[in-house]
Amino acid sequence: GVVFKGRRYDTGDRGDYLRAIVRLACEREDLGPDFRTWLQRYVAEEMQGR
Repeated sequence: GVVFKGRRYDTGDRGDYLRAIVRLACEREDLGPDFRTWLQRYVAEEMQGR
């Protein structure tokens, strides 16, 4: 066996796949800042019911 510490996503699960993609995009230096700004606006609009 292997002792694993960290995040784990089951990319065979559609929800976990999306969570992994979003987290990885947010963590990237080249994509993260712009992506996080867009994501925050998107979520805010969705919460308001647009």
